[in-house]
Amino acid sequence: MAASKGQIVAALRKYRRDPVLFARKVLHLDPTPQQQEFMNEIAFPGAKVCVRSGHGTGKSTALAATGIWFVSTHRDALVPCTAPTAHQLEDVLWREYRRLIGNMNAYWRDQFIVNADRITRKNSNCLIVARTARKENPDALQGFHAPNILFEIDEAAGVPDGIFEVAQGALSTPSARVAMAANPTRLTGYFHRAFNGSRALWKCLQFSCLESSLVDPSYPRDIAAEYGEDSDMYRVRVLGDFPKGGLFNLISLDLVDAAMSRIESPSYESTAPRIIGVDPAWLGSDRSAAVLRQGMSARILFRERGLNTDRLAQLIAHRAESIDPDAIFVDQTGVGAGVYDQLAKTGLNVFGIAFSQSPVEPERFVNKRAEMWWKMREWMERGPVLEANQELRTDLIAPEYFTTDAGKIQLESKKDMRKRGLASPDLGDALALTFAMNVNARHERQFVMEPSEQYSPYEWMKRRE
Repeated sequence: MAASKGQIVAALRKYRRDPVLFARKVLHLDPTPQQQEFMNEIAFPGAKVCVRSGHGTGKSTALAATGIWFVSTHRDALVPCTAPTAHQLEDVLWREYRRLIGNMNAYWRDQFIVNADRITRKNSNCLIVARTARKENPDALQGFHAPNILFEIDEAAGVPDGIFEVAQGALSTPSARVAMAANPTRLTGYFHRAFNGSRALWKCLQFSCLESSLVDPSYPRDIAAEYGEDSDMYRVRVLGDFPKGGLFNLISLDLVDAAMSRIESPSYESTAPRIIGVDPAWLGSDRSAAVLRQGMSARILFRERGLNTDRLAQLIAHRAESIDPDAIFVDQTGVGAGVYDQLAKTGLNVFGIAFSQSPVEPERFVNKRAEMWWKMREWMERGPVLEANQELRTDLIAPEYFTTDAGKIQLESKKDMRKRGLASPDLGDALALTFAMNVNARHERQFVMEPSEQYSPYEWMKRRE
């Protein structure tokens, strides 16, 4: 027997307060405890929930179920959905929306019109809309307004920061609800910050495969057997935890933080050469940067925007007067060629390095930049002392790397980093340049960090907060 209008209204009032009940009764789902926790957290106006998840725990199903619940039980409801790629949005999240609506009984199913990029509830102003969150489409989460709005961001770790920056006003609306979910593959970006520096603004959840009935028990065992339980692959794909070094990052966060928490330099530093690395920039958002390294210690000399070649060369020459470096390595690509030419006239021991030039070990590396960064990683593994600087920290962990079909190591390009919403790693490149060639010290001198640049681990943590 068909339900009366009064029964339907009473059921909707009950479902509005209880998305888990809606999922069971209307969507015919049996939500896992993890999915139930997510649904219950998003049930309140203004809720902001982020989920870091292992593989196969049903995070996309939870997002789709919540979106259908929202437009079914609220007036004038809008659910903008996004993901970094069309595949992630159309073949994963949108597919779950179609599947769940198809599982409804006839009464509920007939309430919806499902199209390629939108789902409309008939005879209402309720809508679910899909927008791919690419850097080329910065308005993916902008321009949406409704009395009741729920933003859903699947695979949020891959969404460029620029998308979130453009949508900041909409996401911060007091009544707006925001749900983010992702495999936590990266140590940078908006999603990572939600679990760290911005944690107070979010309800942070973790979906481990070990606690999900949706995951075949053989999956964690297989990952552990292939990669080890202490591997980043196991942390991300099984535990739903952030990696120590990023699945694809060349230098791990653990290595950087350890270096920035050390105080004492090794006693043999006085015998090591003083080397300056310079990464020039001129126009745009990039900054010119210079770093000094002596043995197992390094510190920033400067990082400034808008320096022309004359001013940059003068600044380096001036700093070199007091440092007396054994070598200066300058990236001579683009505007760096002019900087190198001017410094070469000063009598300083300066060398021009092109990131794209052939490496010393062409059988291992695609180009010089990949080789220098790899040598810097090996140096980081030996326990250096680094200046406690947040920008340097971000630069060192930002670039990703991969192995080519020929088995050579390739570092992520600055262009590809910008596509991920990341700035050029100016300080990282400057430090990497100090590994361009082997350098011998001309005479023994002591490396001393300026007092203002020496921090205890406690002081470093306070600076990061």
